[in-house]
Amino acid sequence: MQKQPNIVLIFSDQHRADALGCAGSAFVQTPNLDRLAAEGVRFDRAYTPWPVCTPARASMWTGVYPSTHKIIDNVYGIDNAFASVGEVKTTVFDQLKAGGYKTAHFGKWHLGEAQPPFFDVWEESFNSRCGHWIDGKLDGVYRPTVQTDASIQFLEAEASAGNNQPFVMVQSYYPPHDPFTAPARFYEPYRHRGVPFAGYYAAVSALDHEIGRILDTLDRTRLRRDTLVIYYSDHGETFLYRAEGEHKFVCHEESIRVPMIASWPGTAPAGAVRSQIVGLQDLAPTMLAAAGLQTEGPCHGASLLPMIKGAFVPDWRQGHYVQNITHISAIAQRAWVQDGWKLIVSNTGAHELYNLNADPEEELNIFDVPRPDPGFDRYKHYEAQTETIDALRTSALALAEQIEDSEGVALLSAPMH
Repeated sequence: MQKQPNIVLIFSDQHRADALGCAGSAFVQTPNLDRLAAEGVRFDRAYTPWPVCTPARASMWTGVYPSTHKIIDNVYGIDNAFASVGEVKTTVFDQLKAGGYKTAHFGKWHLGEAQPPFFDVWEESFNSRCGHWIDGKLDGVYRPTVQTDASIQFLEAEASAGNNQPFVMVQSYYPPHDPFTAPARFYEPYRHRGVPFAGYYAAVSALDHEIGRILDTLDRTRLRRDTLVIYYSDHGETFLYRAEGEHKFVCHEESIRVPMIASWPGTAPAGAVRSQIVGLQDLAPTMLAAAGLQTEGPCHGASLLPMIKGAFVPDWRQGHYVQNITHISAIAQRAWVQDGWKLIVSNTGAHELYNLNADPEEELNIFDVPRPDPGFDRYKHYEAQTETIDALRTSALALAEQIEDSEGVALLSAPMH
């Protein structure tokens, strides 16, 4: 039997998909994530199923949409969201632990205040709302550095133990989530250079530095070749541009698209870029497939392992489905992304349609064009988009029915035109 690989998941909170050098950014400095992408596979169209922390994280670890696991808001003051408010009780860590893995977690959890029973190691871990500076001083003790120190000690201990037990390690960083702050030395590429939100991008570069330390440790301890490493984020960041969402909570690309990179030297081809649509719901089945274990219970995701290994995957999904409740007005929404288009359906009737090829910034809503515009007539020259809307709605409704999202089915079945 082939040895089960180690699995290292490194993820951050609110890292935009475009805030990576390897994703084409002209100014963001991420040399270590760029190196990870050069050595592995970058997924260019990775999405969250729900653009806020706790629902997205519950989907990561169960493989199902929030409408199924029922954890649809951030949780505070409870020990274990899966055991209390969640309706899917078995996580990927339960299955990996039962399959012989040692399980370790470092950093932000945001699924409860207590150590879950499926983690053997629980160090520098917390639910949420901890400051980025442990001592409360700017340029003081940076929490991500302390977390990284702890995970490096774990990796070194595992390498020296020599017991051949595989491990799964989660390193979960809170930055670049607001408040935007980072060690002073990481501001230099951004501050006074015309870059807005310098603290955000400084935090991205600071995390990149910490990730480099983890990658260097895997190399130094000779664990790297036997380890699948995946980097990603739970959702993106809007910089308060969208009125209903503050930093996220909306279905626009800057909120729902996330970075995702997988590296497994000797197994994953180097420098590959995958354009297929993937989501955080694919992480749990990917981890189980890498471990040689079967998925138990309901699963809306699919294993990314064939794509990580370079295989052609026929009949892969053609679109991505997003569930959301906006932050300001609690508007229930469903969104569908496919073939360069996005449809956002809201329970208020204020629906949106964007041509992502012509308008990737999503600044021109053409759902109801041509429409009246007294005194300006700025929207009368656009062609009606009825056929496009109907095609997108049909695809979204099929997925909603497949995953038994009753609220989504109701939203997508209601009259729109």
